[in-house]
Amino acid sequence: MFKIINENFGSLDAVTILNSQHGIELQIINGFGAIINKYIVNNSPFSFICGYENSDELINQNPFYSRSAKLFPFPNRLNNGRYQFNNQTHQLPANFSWSEHAVHGLLYNQAFSVVASSANESEASVTVQYSTQKLHEGFPFAFVLNVTFTIDINGLLTCSTSVQNQGNLTFPFGDAWHPYFYLDTQREDCTLTMPTCLELEHVDDLPNGQKHTFNAFSKGMSLADKNLNNCFEFETNTPINLTLARTDAKACLHYQQDSSYPFIQLYTPTTEQSIAIEPMTCPGDAFNNHIGLLTLEPAQTKTFSWQCQAQYRE
Repeated sequence: MFKIINENFGSLDAVTILNSQHGIELQIINGFGAIINKYIVNNSPFSFICGYENSDELINQNPFYSRSAKLFPFPNRLNNGRYQFNNQTHQLPANFSWSEHAVHGLLYNQAFSVVASSANESEASVTVQYSTQKLHEGFPFAFVLNVTFTIDINGLLTCSTSVQNQGNLTFPFGDAWHPYFYLDTQREDCTLTMPTCLELEHVDDLPNGQKHTFNAFSKGMSLADKNLNNCFEFETNTPINLTLARTDAKACLHYQQDSSYPFIQLYTPTTEQSIAIEPMTCPGDAFNNHIGLLTLEPAQTKTFSWQCQAQYRE
């Protein structure tokens, strides 16, 4: 039987889903960015999603300040924090000391409220919500955003996001997540499989509009000596599937995002052995380059979903 525990993560609100029979633990820090902080299946001695040990590390550590957080209303970078929409110029701050751009949206450090939860023999789910009439002077739009996390007895984790425009003005947006996945080994002992797609070329961390075919991971490839910080586009109306696996077959992760997320950012941090697989509705600077940019009309709702299946053999 699943159970749901509301708890504190230091000074922050958190919620944990547990199933001791199946060795499952899923922790969400809803008090800070709706971060997925822990994802354990089959009593794995590690979390498949890298999190934080304590709230001080979460609040003060850079540059992983947005690790495993919700990124909205834009992912990645916004060029110098400035954009125009409907003949209005908007300015957002450069919010990270290491970049002159606005980075990772505006919700990565915001508090979400738990608005629904349920648990039974086969699965459990928690829904968290962020609602505002005006998130920032540079994004002066009213919206409500709901995120539902569901996990079943097999350890299948599904994350569904819906955003509704609650104002009188249409607004631009992009939606994304920033999870860092880990298999309790060196990256050189892991392989990644990803379908053929388009790689977006970048200049100074921003897309330049050029794309080229990318198929290096289409048949699976070792991550040894791979330094990734790349954005990829998938021209498909079907779900996109990736597999991250240990070469000794002790652990693997089957990842899927539906076609509402047509972009993926892959990133390999230099300070740990994880890999970020980031579902995105658009690439960086979409407010200016309009690549994949979405808009939401008054009262309109849009929904996005991704899921992952972690597997661990003792």
